Amino acid sequence: MTTIPKTHIVFDFDSTLATTFVGALMFRGYVSEERLDEARSRYQSDTTTLREYQEEVFDQIDESPGRMSERAAEGASVRSLAREVAERIWHKGGKVAVASAGLDVYIRPVLDKVDLQKIEIHSGRIVSSPTELPPFRYDYPSAEKTCEGDWVTCKCAVINSLKEAEGDEVIFVGDGSNSDSCAAANAADTVFATGRLLAYCNENRIPATEFGDDFGPVLSYVVDKMSANGAQ
Repeated sequence: MTTIPKTHIVFDFDSTLATTFVGALMFRGYVSEERLDEARSRYQSDTTTLREYQEEVFDQIDESPGRMSERAAEGASVRSLAREVAERIWHKGGKVAVASAGLDVYIRPVLDKVDLQKIEIHSGRIVSSPTELPPFRYDYPSAEKTCEGDWVTCKCAVINSLKEAEGDEVIFVGDGSNSDSCAAANAADTVFATGRLLAYCNENRIPATEFGDDFGPVLSYVVDKMSANGAQ
């Protein structure tokens, strides 16, 4: 009996699966611009890592993880056709995951709101009580690296972990630099990109398909791929 290869998909979260940078929604207006600028300057000068920058900023938000989760669910949405893509993948036995440098405290409630709880989340975690105030306790279960960058979550490792058998394909969908670029260049079989990731792929001759306000190009690809594999 011939085994049909599976197709899996990994989404970046902020400004990719989510239509906006939800992480910034958490701290803008809740952390002073002066402190944000200071933290950002230290990160951009490589004085601190992305992980340290993120913890420094979130520890200045004077509210509990539970309240941040509520704000994320109230203020964020996922990109159109995300559900259709995920359901196609799941229906044929594939996996759908988020690989993010952000935190589960704002990722999970957005997915829960649109009934996409089945999506695997690989991100940083706040492990403090939902009612606790900062400073928070953090955990990084997806920090095991197969590449050199320290970006909270190793997206290359997430992509590689989804491949169950020879012939399986992992699609990566992203918009950013650093970890997104690394994943596109070194791990993904197929890339869909916008923003800085699209520019990086074009500059480095990495095949990538652009997406816009919705995931129409991703859905079309998944449908065509499954049809070609006799999986319709």
